[in-house]
Amino acid sequence: MTKRESADDTGEGTAAVERLSPREVRRRQRIELGREQMLETAEELFAERGYYATNLKDVAQRCEFSVGSVYSFFDSKEALYLAVLMRRGPGRLDDMKRLAATGGPAGERFVALVTAELEHRRKYPAWAQLHAQMTKVGAREVADVPPDYKDFHRETVRILAGVVADGQADGTIRPGDPHALARMCSALIDSFTLMDPMISDEPAGIGAEEFLTFVRESFTVA
Repeated sequence: MTKRESADDTGEGTAAVERLSPREVRRRQRIELGREQMLETAEELFAERGYYATNLKDVAQRCEFSVGSVYSFFDSKEALYLAVLMRRGPGRLDDMKRLAATGGPAGERFVALVTAELEHRRKYPAWAQLHAQMTKVGAREVADVPPDYKDFHRETVRILAGVVADGQADGTIRPGDPHALARMCSALIDSFTLMDPMISDEPAGIGAEEFLTFVRESFTVA
């Protein structure tokens, strides 16, 4: 039996393969940093210029990479666009599920979900503009919403609708179809994003606190 066969029998061979050399660790870190830089840049460009006015060459030039480098990560502009949209998703969805599952009156949980969404968008203003632009009526510069992102967005509305239903049961949220109310609130958040002075360059004289007061008065029951 060879030394390699002996190692494989004991499981040591697999462990050795899984242990990466410092050089390989550094290589993978560089790759991940390059990918994140591309996503960050594409997020900014899609938000600034719109989908159709942005191409992979623009992303490469701003990153100071070659176009070939971009294609090594994303095989098309559509793939890059979806990756940009989805990269903020998992953490956002986890936060929504956590807040929806906390105790207390559902009306307060509803307002907490809206507040967390505003904070998330202010943390990632370029992504927030990109997301909100997709809902803007007549926004011709925006591409069709990718199916995967539609599914993700439906899940956020479903979570919000669940809290609405809870609030109707405990008397803290106004009557109405829970899903319709959740969709209405989601649309209001998108509209506010496009005028939020912390995000938009076209603020309309309303701040987050005023918006949250409006949401509370419109959807919850005192």
